[in-house]
Amino acid sequence: GRPAISYFDDTNDDLKYVRASDADGASWGAPVTPDSTGFVGYYTSLAVVNGNPAISYWNVTNVDLKYVRARDADGAAWNAPVTPDSTGVVGSYTSLVVVNGNPAISYRDFTNKDLKYVRAGDADGTAWSAPVTLDGAGNVGWYTSLAVVNGNPAISYWDNTNGNLKFVQASDPSGTSWGARVTPDSTGDVGRLTSLAVVNGNAAISYFDLTNGDLKYALIIE
Repeated sequence: GRPAISYFDDTNDDLKYVRASDADGASWGAPVTPDSTGFVGYYTSLAVVNGNPAISYWNVTNVDLKYVRARDADGAAWNAPVTPDSTGVVGSYTSLVVVNGNPAISYRDFTNKDLKYVRAGDADGTAWSAPVTLDGAGNVGWYTSLAVVNGNPAISYWDNTNGNLKFVQASDPSGTSWGARVTPDSTGDVGRLTSLAVVNGNAAISYFDLTNGDLKYALIIE
């Protein structure tokens, strides 16, 4: 019932977490450090996973995708971080959501310039399945945003090669198989800094139009 924030501590190069002391966020508790091993905490995404806060983020030192979950509902103490993907330079632009009961993360594979998705094999995220590549056509996977849309996971992201806003949705609740990629907007250089949500039952995306310097919004009618 209280707001909480995950973020990067630039002074100490650490992953940080802080939770408000009240429901309105008028006062805040002391920040804690879920991970301080190396240069860590870029591109954080915070979600409640099986009752406790959890964070996906990028380990800059080892260029890996990382995930850590608290041992309690407040986030006062944290488990050891785990590494859902360490093949190449991976883990930027993370987005963490609970998908069909287990945590899942969308992110960018910098080495292959791909959009990737990985889902845990359990409700806490202690073990993870093999990552899958959802888009490998060009330089893609920037600014990912993961959400569950009509029961199946979906991701919005930016296609750097074409300067387009992209969207892809799974064909099943766990994200085992995925449908065709679609382009909600391709007018100019559009689609950076995406945020995906369900609006009135349909997928909706907010994003940045670099060509015109505008905030844009797209509703995907299915």
